[in-house]
Amino acid sequence: MVAFSDTSWQWSAREIKMRTTNLALIVITALVLCLVPACVPQQELPAELPIGCVFPLTNAPAAGSNLVKAAQLAVDEINGRGGLDGKKLRLVVEDQGPTAATALYAVHKLVEDQKVQVIVGCDSSEAVMAAGPYLENKGVLLVSPSATSSALSGYSWSKWTYRTCPGDSLQGGVVSGLIRDRGYKKVAMLVQDSVYGKGIEAVATDYLKGNAEIVTSLEYDPVKLSYLSELNTIKEANPDCVLHVGLYADGAVVYAQALKTGMDNLPWIAVDGSYDMPLDKYLDAARFMEKAVTGTVPVPDKKSAVYKAFAYSFNNAYQFAPTIYCDNMYDGINLIVLALRRANTYNGGAIRDALLAVGKNYPGASGSITFNSSGERIAGSYGIWKVAVEGTQYRYVVGDDVISLVKP
Repeated sequence: MVAFSDTSWQWSAREIKMRTTNLALIVITALVLCLVPACVPQQELPAELPIGCVFPLTNAPAAGSNLVKAAQLAVDEINGRGGLDGKKLRLVVEDQGPTAATALYAVHKLVEDQKVQVIVGCDSSEAVMAAGPYLENKGVLLVSPSATSSALSGYSWSKWTYRTCPGDSLQGGVVSGLIRDRGYKKVAMLVQDSVYGKGIEAVATDYLKGNAEIVTSLEYDPVKLSYLSELNTIKEANPDCVLHVGLYADGAVVYAQALKTGMDNLPWIAVDGSYDMPLDKYLDAARFMEKAVTGTVPVPDKKSAVYKAFAYSFNNAYQFAPTIYCDNMYDGINLIVLALRRANTYNGGAIRDALLAVGKNYPGASGSITFNSSGERIAGSYGIWKVAVEGTQYRYVVGDDVISLVKP
């Protein structure tokens, strides 16, 4: 069983003091350059260490480009400290494009043309699913900061696809806990027809057994222009709440149509895919979310020295605060460097094996990271978000209560 435990922190908007930041940067330096056994035999590394990077960049939300920024920040910091034993890192960026097929093409270009042995990216579980068999065949490691589906752990290629974000086997437990704790007994599920949506659907269904009745469960095409049929089916089922699992592009359509059909008096529970929607762009969806939606999102320990140093550096470099999964991306680069140092060779299989070894209780910006043998992070912390309105401006607010889980 997954154990639920609640802790809390005070969110602070005060400027981070430089001496705290400097101390934390020293901690990161020590982690990246020193947390490796001294007895590792020395082997020659190439003069330059390319790291592939694949995220959606064109006709896409800012999340993809922000993740590239987080990766570049980590690379620049490491190179600024002399690189890895004098060897400099080079981030090689390819546009993931809009689909899993275009993601696979971008991965193929990095492997075949740029000869990379390790890649950070593939923002979605669908993209990782498409690239996984190819990566296994080529012996190339992928580290994703944001592909959360626990279904990615069930394949022969899973050990080639590490994820620095908590998996949906954890998030499914969090949303189920919200439903249980709020006393909802009749639940309608509206989930994206994808490995992401169906994964949380399966976990939540299992968790809710004996606590709530699933009155209807609908899987929808994320590229549809209308979800009125699904919304009418939910209305007819007369649930106490709706569990919605989707990404914000399709979520914006669902929420706008739910507002127009008068479903804002029914509680909705959402997940991380709906978080960080550009609310000023989707005002009808924002109005609905402010009235009806509560969601979950992975959160770091914002009081930790490592997170404070990362957030300060990110804000200093780009003049805005890190967005969702940027901390996971930053950790991914630093863990890869630890693995490279341990492996002492630029080889995907050796880096993969070393990553499993160094990825044990790693104190990252996103929190403590430990991987299982399938590359899945076994623990994570989640905050509860709402949408608030101030005048005419809508914004996300993450509460102080944090739910921490460990995968059994």
